[in-house]
Amino acid sequence: MRRILSTIFRSGLRTMATLRSYLPGPSGARIITYHSVRPDGPGSRSSYVHPVDFAAQMAWLASSGYQVVPLSQLAQQLAAGRPVPGNWACITFDDGYADNYVHAFPVLKAHRFPATIFLVTGKINRDPLFLTYQQMEEMRSHGTEFGAHTVDHVSLSSLSPDEARQQVVTSKAQLEAMAGQPALHFCYPFGHYNETVEGFVRTAGFQTCCTEQAGVIQTGADPFRLRRAGVLGTDTLRDFRLKVQGAYDWWINAYMHLEEQRRRRRGGLPA
Repeated sequence: MRRILSTIFRSGLRTMATLRSYLPGPSGARIITYHSVRPDGPGSRSSYVHPVDFAAQMAWLASSGYQVVPLSQLAQQLAAGRPVPGNWACITFDDGYADNYVHAFPVLKAHRFPATIFLVTGKINRDPLFLTYQQMEEMRSHGTEFGAHTVDHVSLSSLSPDEARQQVVTSKAQLEAMAGQPALHFCYPFGHYNETVEGFVRTAGFQTCCTEQAGVIQTGADPFRLRRAGVLGTDTLRDFRLKVQGAYDWWINAYMHLEEQRRRRRGGLPA
């Protein structure tokens, strides 16, 4: 029964997203994000994207008039106050899993697509499930940028201010030691942050920060509150197309709001 209800719910969402895709929307860049890209295995199907699906999604981007640009190029456009083209798209990955190199990187390289990978710096070159320095170097030579995603992948808004600041500052220092260049981009684990945490990211010297809210990136957007649409393993190619076009933004933001309210009720987190 639960599976039937889930199927009906997803079908309803797709119908609503399809209808919304016909409505005029704001023009600007889009950021899409992944975590793991790997064949079927342990874990929720929504938590990873199959390599075949990823390849199809990148092929669609390549044939649909989108220009995939580095996150740093989008940051420069915003800093200069220049118009942000409506066909720009940025590709990001959270955590720094080794399967990003094994399964996603060959596809990105074939299309000459740049990407940004936000690293859990305490895992890199230590945990076999995560990237090695050698893999990072090869990816960087083909246009991949790396950002920080804390040291231990923790919910920053659940920590004390001192602990949160340490996670932000240390991850930046560790990433710069790994990459041999300034760390410019940051991403909140789970999308959890508050004004105090945001202040740490701003003063640490980053140029951008990504959230888990969805939306278009236009001229004047706050570079420390960049919006993204997450791609799930349960997404069809049609779902992917609708997410890139922004038709699922309303649902992603509603879901994130509900999750935040649940966290506050469970943990008594400050507003």
